[in-house]
Amino acid sequence: MATLLYVFPHPDDECFGPAPGMARQRRENHEVHLLTLTRGEATSQRERYGYSKAEMAETRYQEMQDVAATLDLNSLTVLEYPDGQLAELNPLVLEDEIADHLHAREPDIVVTYPVHGISGHPDHLVTHALVKRVACAFRQDGTAVPRRLAFYTLPPAPDDADRASHLRHSPPSLIDCALPFDATDLETGREALHCYETYRPVIEEHRPLDAIGDHISFELFGEAHEPRLSSLTEALPDAETGLDLPARP
Repeated sequence: MATLLYVFPHPDDECFGPAPGMARQRRENHEVHLLTLTRGEATSQRERYGYSKAEMAETRYQEMQDVAATLDLNSLTVLEYPDGQLAELNPLVLEDEIADHLHAREPDIVVTYPVHGISGHPDHLVTHALVKRVACAFRQDGTAVPRRLAFYTLPPAPDDADRASHLRHSPPSLIDCALPFDATDLETGREALHCYETYRPVIEEHRPLDAIGDHISFELFGEAHEPRLSSLTEALPDAETGLDLPARP
């Protein structure tokens, strides 16, 4: 069995796509951990409730507890860095937080956003850079984890797909893993998504799980697979080799 650590900046990032895959991984008895860097307090949805940022942060934190229970996560850690302001913080502090979790969980696989962040949100872009740098530093220092760094992404939309125009995808040539899931996994993912009661209007409008199709797409850093892998735990690089880091110029 493998250990996976998902690292995202906001509550609900794990449910706007990856959740059915996480449900499958737990069904297959892999360890699945989630680290979220903020409590998502800056969302405009709080205005509908008249919540302060502190009240929204606490509400979303409680929603995440329900998500963790629904997905049967092995652990959930929610940090309290300011939502929407990760780019303004000292990246070394954030890297240390992520490194601490890699040391604690010793994940075989780390998952985060791709370089385009899907939505382009600055916090998504910062998180990608932080996680990639920490993972590469671990491997360069000879640490045996992670063995794989994966970026959750969207494939190109079919011509008739009703996908929001601001969402970005990865080109097919960069997608190395297409993770299928069954109807039970999808239902579990939907249940987890709907734990975010404060986001119900957004969920109903955008139907995020409809955008992923019948599988979840991932880029695999430093790897190229043809045909694509059908699981993040398939053909894992060995612990001695790990991430195939590009040579320095």
